[in-house]
Amino acid sequence: MNEIIKIVCPRCGAVLSVRNQPGIETKNVTCPVCKYKGLFTTFKRQTAAGNDDPPTDYTGKQSASKEETDVNIGLNFTLGRIIVPDKELAFQLKPGKNVIGRKSSSSTADFQIPCINNRMSREHLVIEIRKVPGKGFVHYVSLYKEKVNPTFLGSVKLEYSDTLVLNHGDVIKLPDVDLLFEIPDDEATV
Repeated sequence: MNEIIKIVCPRCGAVLSVRNQPGIETKNVTCPVCKYKGLFTTFKRQTAAGNDDPPTDYTGKQSASKEETDVNIGLNFTLGRIIVPDKELAFQLKPGKNVIGRKSSSSTADFQIPCINNRMSREHLVIEIRKVPGKGFVHYVSLYKEKVNPTFLGSVKLEYSDTLVLNHGDVIKLPDVDLLFEIPDDEATV
């Protein structure tokens, strides 16, 4: 039941990624882009082909006996980092946009990864970090440009219009290399 569901914000149209869980229809989702908050059923589900399902018939009424619960969208108090296990590289992400791509003399990517094949673009992926007042940082992943070789967040293929929230332990599969996203534990002992 850990399936990832893509939903579309009814206010701003952002594509969000949430983990399917029992009773998700009764839980609230907050769009990290426009801050719209509503029941899961008010968001449109996106099909694999990228077309939206028909809107739900939700009337906006909720039973007073149901507990209001937010769906976890990955709010963190620490900036994350990207690890490239095959290359023994690690990149500390900074607030704002972090562009990741293939190492090249003509690349403008913030973090350049050496690759044997040239299937990864010089500017392939963007990880944007935004601070949410009182809640911490939200890490978003999206493609840098429309035409790139297939890229996945776990088993979910990224499309150019997607803006997905990253969670600790997520694996981003680029054409030439896998990236591990992690949020260091400030309270961990060494």
